[in-house]
Amino acid sequence: MLYTPQQRRRNQFEGRFSHSFRKWSIVPALLALSALLFTGGALAQEVDVYEDARESTVFIMQAYEEAGSQAMSCVGSGTIIDSSGLILTNAHLAEPLGPCRGERVIISLPIKEDAAPIPTYIAEPIQVDTKLDVAILQITSSLDGRPIETGSLTLPAVSVGDPSDLLPGNGLTYAGYEDIGATSVSTIPGVITGITSETAGSRLAWFRTDSVLAGSMSGGGAYDSEGRLIGLLTSAAATTGDDSGPMCLSIQDNTHDGLITDLDACVPVGGAITTIRPIVHARSLIEAATGSYTLDHTAGLPENPIIYEPTITRMYLSSQVSQYGLPTHIVTSLPTGATSLYVFFEYKNMVTGLPYELRVTVDGLELPQFSLGPLAWGGGESGTWYIGTEGKTWPDGQYEFTLLLNDSPIASEQLTIGATSGEQSFSDLVFGIPDESGILITKGTLFPSGITQFDAQFNYSGMQEEQDWTEIWTLDGTEVFRSTYLWNRGESGTMSVSAINVEGLPMGQYHLDLLIGERLAATGVVTLAGNPVENGGSAVFYNNRIASTISRDGQPDGYIGTSGITVPVGVTSLYTFVDWDYMPTGTEWTYRWFLDGRLSGSRTQGWNAGGVGQDFWMSLNSETPLPEGQYAVEVLVGNQPMFSSNVAVGSGAQPLSGVDTEGDEVLISGAVVDAVTGEGIAGALVIVLDVALESPSFTWNEAEIHTQALTDRNGRFNLPRGLPRRNYYTVYVFAEGYITVLEDNFTVLSTQPSPSEITIQMSRP
Repeated sequence: MLYTPQQRRRNQFEGRFSHSFRKWSIVPALLALSALLFTGGALAQEVDVYEDARESTVFIMQAYEEAGSQAMSCVGSGTIIDSSGLILTNAHLAEPLGPCRGERVIISLPIKEDAAPIPTYIAEPIQVDTKLDVAILQITSSLDGRPIETGSLTLPAVSVGDPSDLLPGNGLTYAGYEDIGATSVSTIPGVITGITSETAGSRLAWFRTDSVLAGSMSGGGAYDSEGRLIGLLTSAAATTGDDSGPMCLSIQDNTHDGLITDLDACVPVGGAITTIRPIVHARSLIEAATGSYTLDHTAGLPENPIIYEPTITRMYLSSQVSQYGLPTHIVTSLPTGATSLYVFFEYKNMVTGLPYELRVTVDGLELPQFSLGPLAWGGGESGTWYIGTEGKTWPDGQYEFTLLLNDSPIASEQLTIGATSGEQSFSDLVFGIPDESGILITKGTLFPSGITQFDAQFNYSGMQEEQDWTEIWTLDGTEVFRSTYLWNRGESGTMSVSAINVEGLPMGQYHLDLLIGERLAATGVVTLAGNPVENGGSAVFYNNRIASTISRDGQPDGYIGTSGITVPVGVTSLYTFVDWDYMPTGTEWTYRWFLDGRLSGSRTQGWNAGGVGQDFWMSLNSETPLPEGQYAVEVLVGNQPMFSSNVAVGSGAQPLSGVDTEGDEVLISGAVVDAVTGEGIAGALVIVLDVALESPSFTWNEAEIHTQALTDRNGRFNLPRGLPRRNYYTVYVFAEGYITVLEDNFTVLSTQPSPSEITIQMSRP
């Protein structure tokens, strides 16, 4: 139960490279060839509010050495977000991914107004998220290789804003280099034309724009009306760079014959930009970079190199996506007025940085407002991906959705909108562990290994008697069950199919396909991992310990203890060690570090340390002593929280708020306590979702979280971000050994005082 001392309600509360250059031949080539490029769009009228944006936008070149001179592999833009030389850009421009195979990153600065930028510095990537194609560079040396001390620079920098309230129709201004650095920074006005959902980034994965933006502006910034950075312009080359393709140009005399011809290496400059990555997805990278933190974890087992060509094994369309990331209703047609549609595809052997694109046509005409890319792939080697749009009406017509890799079509699917459909269907597939009466008491896509049964429940409609339908189960890619039946359950209703093994189901990924005739009607994936805990949950990790350093043989060292310990000021690292059981290889997992309730770094990757083991570690590191405060680490498997541990450095005192809040916001602090004993619960996680986002729509993506905090050893917490008044919020509270608290109607009234104190009571099962 949650309550405020002021009022009680029925809803429980209100409430680095140092090479010297042998030859410089890039800039003249840039100046000579600017006329070849697609520049599109008029310059926006420059106003003072965007002065910082123009002064802080840099031109980025990935370069490598070839035949004794510097050659370019990729070019783009970036934005200085800190005067010490931190630059926000795309991951594919910061690291050698896909066609961008540079050995060093060269930064050109806008030294003079209305003039081309001047190559000035070398930078290195210090924070990279390839899944989201976001990175932060740090300037480390001058162009001739002389080191630059961190903190010695005083460069112009932009302010970072909050895009969470932006909607289609809101105006933006885009900043970047239209013509690969041959002229000055361009600022171009535009509007948000749509919001696209995707597996990476969830419901707020991309803002869409119909402004004409050149590919070399990729990595540049999108700004709100106050001149605050709210997004990252993103595009990728639609070619590997091995041959001339769309927007892959020969712009440098690599053959040294005095001419620039097709014999010279082409430089991928990116396709026309239609997408903006909201800045919320860079939040953890920015916090880690500005705090000079790095994250690390056990290296795991060696990986075999991919030797097969990337493939798309299946593509299908759904009218919605469920809270578990599953297609709710696979369709081949939709009625007039459809406003929601998701494209799903299953893939194997994909490579990070590979250019991919979704093209959409209706009656043979391209629909760029519903297309996506080209973008750099970051979704891992294999799995299921979706791209979707909601809240935008799809015109009637015959649609074709085509997925391209390296600018080559690899899969397509058709759909009719505006036709009356009498199609037989299965929909709303959900997995769960049933009770004795068959009711799903635990739902999700992660269950404990060794359970004897889990069910797949779905709705059916329009079914005809004697219609053949098929149930297919695979485990880790190998088919383990297939059976075809004749339908005899009536026209509509709800039914279940089951995965059963009386000796216990082994760990791994279970893939279910349901077919009506030969047509895919429903599909989903479940992971079995870890050991069972109360309420049907799964515990992969256990015996978690905290340490201030690590020994040579990989054991906890220095100051050692369990969650809630205090270490003295002066430590430069914090480690959490865990043992694990039944963790399938490739399963996506995440760890996050917090300081005083603010996210300081987050990393997501596939598991590669084996099924069972001990002493896996995750660390937060700094070259200088960590600041005094309350630290916490949180671990998730898929989107399900596993555990959190906290440690105080020094006194562990927390500030009232980690950020400045506006006058119309309420600062929340309080305590999480045991409902029986009244004692504070250490390490409890308090999460507040975005305004009006309710629990059924929450996909456990960071972009959907408004603020969060972990309790200290006395159960105290302070939410680092205020809650705007006259809104309602969803609040989750998690603590190991306690029943999760969920409140979908935490209302902050206009009269709510700030700061406000709340108490959260938790009960044991």
